[in-house]
Formats: sequence, C-alpha cells, structure tokens
Amino acid sequence: MVAGWDVTLEESMKGMVPKMARSIAGKKLPPVPAGLELDEKGKPPTSIMLFYQYVEPAWTSKQHRRALSFVHELGRKNGVTGRGRCSAEGLNCTLTGTAEGVRAFAQGLRDWDALFDETDFKITDGLDHHKKFKSLTIQKKEELVAYGLPVSSAPSLKSNETKHIEADDYHRMMHEPNTVIIDVRNRYETEIGHFQPPPGGADFVDPKVRNSHELPKWLGLPETQDMLKGKKVMMYCTGGIRCERFSALMSQLKQDNPDFKTEGEFMLRGGIERYVRTFPEGGYWKGKNFLFDKRQEQIPENKPEEETEKEVESKCCSCKRPWGLYRGQFKCCVQDCQVPVIVCPDCRSEIETGENAPQLQCPLCEEGFRLRDLHAPSLKPAEKRKAVSDAPAGVAERAAKRRAKHQGKAPSHRLFVGSLPLTVDASMVRETLGKGVGVIHWIVDKTTGLWYGSTFVKMATVADAERVVEAAGTGGLRMGKRKLRINFAPVPDGEVWPPSGFAQAERPPVPV
Repeated sequence: MVAGWDVTLEESMKGMVPKMARSIAGKKLPPVPAGLELDEKGKPPTSIMLFYQYVEPAWTSKQHRRALSFVHELGRKNGVTGRGRCSAEGLNCTLTGTAEGVRAFAQGLRDWDALFDETDFKITDGLDHHKKFKSLTIQKKEELVAYGLPVSSAPSLKSNETKHIEADDYHRMMHEPNTVIIDVRNRYETEIGHFQPPPGGADFVDPKVRNSHELPKWLGLPETQDMLKGKKVMMYCTGGIRCERFSALMSQLKQDNPDFKTEGEFMLRGGIERYVRTFPEGGYWKGKNFLFDKRQEQIPENKPEEETEKEVESKCCSCKRPWGLYRGQFKCCVQDCQVPVIVCPDCRSEIETGENAPQLQCPLCEEGFRLRDLHAPSLKPAEKRKAVSDAPAGVAERAAKRRAKHQGKAPSHRLFVGSLPLTVDASMVRETLGKGVGVIHWIVDKTTGLWYGSTFVKMATVADAERVVEAAGTGGLRMGKRKLRINFAPVPDGEVWPPSGFAQAERPPVPV
C-alpha cells in the first residue's frame, strides 16, 4: 500500500486482518487449518515455525546441556527439521515440518517448561514440500543473537522498559510526529525492503550495520543518542528477537547516562513477519522481507507483484540495474565484510560461466562506511543475569566465572588465546587466527615454568582482533579438536608488554 500514503489513516488500514496481529503467547496454539492436501508426489505441505524465548536468569551449564539434548530429541520425535541456536540465555529457531509436527514440537516445549507458554510461535502453513529443511541443526552458542554481549555483561531483559506493540497499533504509531523508527536488521536485509512511514509521521532510521555486532557500537555513538533524544523510538526486525536485546541495551544506556532521555521505546511484536500477514496489501511495508529460510523472502500476499518490484531500492552489485533477489551465494569481496550481495541473472550467468568475474563489493564498502573499528559502549556487569547457585562451584561454574572475567573487555590489539593443544607452534596460531597476527607470547606458569596452553597474541589492528573474537564467539575457532578460548586482553595501565627481554619463539618453552 505504498501508493496509499496520501490516504487517511482509516483508509490505510483497509484489508487489515486483525487476528493476525495478535501474539499467541499465553494462548492455545492455532489449530491445523482445514484443506491441507498432499502434492502430486504424495508429499504433505510444509509448515514453517519461527520462535525465540529468552531465559533469565540464564541456564546453568548443566541446564544448557539438558535443553540442547531435549530440543534435539523433541525435533526427532516430531519429524521437525530446521536451524536454531541454543545458548545459556535461551532458544531461537526456524523449523519446518508438517502442520501437526511443528505444533506438537511447540506443545512439547510448553509441557517441558512453562516458560515457553510465554513464547510467540509464528506458524505459516500450506507451503510447498520442498521448502522443508533437510535436517535439524541446533547449535550451541554463547548468544542467541551475535551482539558481542555475553551473559555476564548483557543488559537485563526484565528491567527493559521497551513496550511490545501489536502490528495494528504499530501501524497507527507510524503516523505520529516526533517519532523515529529504527531497522535493527543488517543493511543487506534493509536494501530489499523496509518500513516507509507516511509523510509527516515517523522518520525512518537505517543504522547501516553489516551484522548485529555493530549495533551496540552504533547505539553508543553520541550522534546516535542525540538523534534519539526526546523522541518516541520505534524499532523492528524480522521476528522480534534482535529488538529484544537491542532495546534492553538501549534501556541500559539510558540508565547509565541520565542525559540520554527519550519519550519511550516500542518494538513490533512478532516483527515484520507478523505485520505483513496482518496487512496482506502491504500497509507501510515497502519491498520484500528478507528471510533466512528456504522461502528466502516474504511479500504481502495480496499486493500485486509488479508494485512490490517497483518499490525495491536495491541494485545488482555488478551492473547496477535495479534488482531485489539474493541468489547464488555471492558475497562482498572485502575480507572483513563478506556480507551477501545482489547479482542479477545476466551478471550471475556471466560470472558462473567465467566470462566476467568482477570484484563485487556491497554498497557499504563501495561507500567506505565502517562501524567495525568503533568501540562498543562499556556496560556494568549484569549481576541479575548470571546463573547463580548456593552449592559449591563445580567445573562448569568455575569455567563460567573464568569466561566472565575475560569477556566484555574493551577491544584491544592484544588477545588472550587459551585451550591450545600442547603440541603447537606459532605457524599454527597464525594459520588459525588469520591475517594480522604479530607478537605471540607464550604464557608460562611463574612458579614451574610450564606452559599450559595459553598465549597472548598482538594483532596488527583492533579490527583484526575484533574479527578473531567475533569468529570465536559465533562459529567457534578450533585447532584440531580443541575449541579455542579467545578474548580481548588489553594491557593493564603501568604494565610493560611484551616484557623486558622478550624474544619471539616459534614454539612454547620446554623447561629443563
């Protein structure tokens, strides 16, 4: 309904489906719709279910392992496939299966832990069978969304002052002046579609981030906070989970900085996914909704395709013609970027046949825009979010405390790298960490002179160090079968490093 911006608010809401705007948190799961039929090959239609649930206080290490095991078994039992992240702070999944299977999975979570009664399960039924994921992969992660905010320092969700707004009320709020609406997704998602508030209403804000790791850096900028001061701050993402952590971070920064005041924060409950189903003619949504499942993108059901195509602002990274589809797994050629880029069919054919192999850059790299080199705002330890126990600390608890000691430090050239195999050399460290490795200082026990698998590594730039820490926190960096522990390790004030008499050694010292 982008063409309907000139109509009244009442007219803009024609065609709205009010029941689609409502969360099912705390309610019965929606029934299996009638009329779902097998395809010509006898295969049932696929249903897709998106959901997330934060846990606060966080699960202990033992509870985390149990949750991961339970989710895998529940998926196997109900024939559910898909992808997910399970961390000490909760669960985030995009799953596929039969209409009955995904609902049985959701009910299984509710029966297992009443916390999932609060979960907003977003289910889409009646999709082609080939939209189903082939297998179930639930990854064990430090964070549900990679903001670079570990459990020990992430802002509390329970003290978050942000209000969850249903899709129809969110639509009305976009008409209000003195309001901003922030897209907290990655820039490559925003390129093919975003909200476009009506004239005289909210101002659209694109943080231009390559990934969620950059959002805290953007929000910590004085110019960002000046832009948001005194305004009603709306925010949205695909399904809501990225807004949860972003809004909690904003609440924390406001508490730490009395000069940073707004007229309130509001996030879209259920995200774009629920809004587009509530407004099947489009509402104030412009273009396409980028998806991370086999649908690849979502468009308003009753909106003419030609109108949607006209609204897409993105272009092919090679020939610059307007195009709004991500196909072919092409990525930005800049080493520390590598976000997905758009390539039109003609250019894709030339690249794949070897006729033309350009160095593709994303629009942000072409523009020279970077947030990666900035520091994230420092946060006070979130004591309420730590998993606590009155019992004596076990191995897992001691490990959690050790991680908390090192995590959350300001970015620096120097890194702490632990859990290295005892048969290691400097070449192996350089190969694992990638470009930018400089000084490698093997850390030995001061009393025994023995080396126990830890080292300090100086990177060429802070950006190189951030790349390594991010890789270790998201996908994990391994050397052989060992998953490395990597954190920023700024040199304390007054300390000289490397120490006097230091000489670079290819291998850790072996005491005689």
